Amino acid sequence: MSGKKHKEIIDERRRIERTAGILDKAMVLLNTMPHNEQRERLVKMLRTYVINNNCSLIVTPENPISPEHKLLIRDDCNGKISNIAKEYISEEYNEALCRKRTGGEYSTDDLRKALKRSVYQREMAEFPVYKAVSFPLLKNLAEHGFAPSTIERMRISDFRDFIKEFCYDEFVKFRERQGFVKVFIRNNEQNFYNLLHSSGVHPAYIEKLIANMYEKGSADEFVLEYKGQRINGPGFDIDHKNPVYCPNDIKSYMEVNLPRSLAIVEKHTHRMKHKLERKINVGDGVRMYEKILLPQHCSAMLDFEHYMVFDFENPERQILPPQPHAENLIYLNKLEELVYLLSFERNARIVDSYVVRNMRRK
Repeated sequence: MSGKKHKEIIDERRRIERTAGILDKAMVLLNTMPHNEQRERLVKMLRTYVINNNCSLIVTPENPISPEHKLLIRDDCNGKISNIAKEYISEEYNEALCRKRTGGEYSTDDLRKALKRSVYQREMAEFPVYKAVSFPLLKNLAEHGFAPSTIERMRISDFRDFIKEFCYDEFVKFRERQGFVKVFIRNNEQNFYNLLHSSGVHPAYIEKLIANMYEKGSADEFVLEYKGQRINGPGFDIDHKNPVYCPNDIKSYMEVNLPRSLAIVEKHTHRMKHKLERKINVGDGVRMYEKILLPQHCSAMLDFEHYMVFDFENPERQILPPQPHAENLIYLNKLEELVYLLSFERNARIVDSYVVRNMRRK
């Protein structure tokens, strides 16, 4: 590597560290500030920085879909069933579950027809992970003596509860094989390695992270013991490009979890993105939600200035990530000045409050 190239790499890593330091201080400050005009000023500045890096801000309905359908989307994406609200589970299902098992009372064909007429077939089997457990679901319903009439009336939460209790191994195994993290790394291993390495992540950490993605379908962070050293690195969450709260431009809910609709985002960046979103009142009691969308075709984001693009629909297509807006550095400098100013004012108020309290004690 030439001396010039080496210097460019070092300068870029220093710039990344500076940017990360500014954003970290801004988020720490944001988390400690009351809801006032100064806090809104900081939020606006952070949003401007994010949008300058090719994200976008949209306003959506607050709750356009039911809580149960949101949970189905998350089940399919995360490969686990959680948050089963007991108030949505029917009494008839509970009674059938507690009844003494009398498997074989109903024919498999009758149960299969009942399942096809149920909410499971209409709304749940659209999702690949639920469709994959259709056979073990039918088998277990038969073994537990569920009547066809009960199956037809079972709710989404009833099926979620039953699958979690009796078909969960098959559910998890399917998602482990077909999860987005594995799909992503099979298509993007070298580019992902380059993204992390160019940002200063230790090569040994990157190699272990990629191995975890292949083997476990996990991109979580960890501590690596390497040649007597403890090496840290980034971890990633799965993020929806089309928000779960707002699947307005899709034909079916399962499209929200297609590879083209997902990306892996570094955990701190992911939290910051959602921290800058908010509910707003638009009048007459109507509430909307401001959401930040990732750049088009983004498949992995390390931070708002460093991310990958990939077309999962057309893998051979070559796409270059767009460049940050020209004024991005200006806004970053302004953000640093604002963080310094607000931190100074906050610390001054804390000192004044401390002095006043001690004078009163005297």
